[in-house]
Amino acid sequence: MSRKLSAAWSARYRRWLRYVRGSIKAMEAGRAIPLGPGKTSWVAPPPKVKTAKPLKVVVCSPHPDDECLIGALPLRLRLEAGARVTDCAITLGSNLGQRARRLRELESACRVVGFEVTVPNHPSGFDRVNADNRRNHPAEWAAKVDILREIFEREQPDVVFAPHAEDWNSTHVGTHHLAVDALGAYLKRSGRGLLPLIETEYWHQNPAPNLMVGVSPEVEAMLLMGTAEHGGEVRRNPYHLRHPGRMNDNVRLGSEVIGGQGGPAHPFPFAELYRVTFMKGKEQVAPRAGGLIVGPKEKIELEKLINPFRPEGL
Repeated sequence: MSRKLSAAWSARYRRWLRYVRGSIKAMEAGRAIPLGPGKTSWVAPPPKVKTAKPLKVVVCSPHPDDECLIGALPLRLRLEAGARVTDCAITLGSNLGQRARRLRELESACRVVGFEVTVPNHPSGFDRVNADNRRNHPAEWAAKVDILREIFEREQPDVVFAPHAEDWNSTHVGTHHLAVDALGAYLKRSGRGLLPLIETEYWHQNPAPNLMVGVSPEVEAMLLMGTAEHGGEVRRNPYHLRHPGRMNDNVRLGSEVIGGQGGPAHPFPFAELYRVTFMKGKEQVAPRAGGLIVGPKEKIELEKLINPFRPEGL
């Protein structure tokens, strides 16, 4: 009897071992794909939808590569709603000697996914975007806020993406506060009303996500293709190869955190999690309670994403 049980255990174990080894083989297959930027300029195909007045999306990226790592919803808005997506590269990294290289990689990555690029203080980006600079160097911080405010005035976005306030990395946290401060200055100066500010996450989970956006294999492949253009970075740490695993785990997490504790997992393979909030004047306004899950085959429309969270009376 014990031999039969042992044989059955071993057979079962071998099946799971093949599954695990298959995951490793998939990563190894990714290692064989050349990294960018290369001699060929990869340019994304135009969106399926063209509108006379396209939706304007601004992504405040703490570092080059963040535009792809958290870019599932901006990319879907471009592909499915014809949005014009502009990546605002808040910094080009802290290493002065590598900034020219990182800018080349960023421009190549954005061509791959079809995003526009703007760099404050072109071609260098900002320095010292962190809580210490905001707290202890108010004049320097105010200058950054003013420059980013001018970018918002030029772009006049319909929606802005930025990291949440607890995204661990000091530049991610600093970018959150810089985006909030600059949006506040822009809205006060322009007199515009409520503006959606969608919080992203990468280094630390948002404590209260309210939007899960399903991602098809085709969209995930575009995000990986863009991330791989940051060749100098992913040679150091091949995080592009682990990105599908992160997006896969988001389905597990979002299905219950957003869909309800104890609920079933959604069947699509990948997802990105966000928190929809709003800016009104200089204040970030909390959303109406609730959650929304959008599958990869459901048509993306900005108003349908933000209306469930619009605060009462605003």
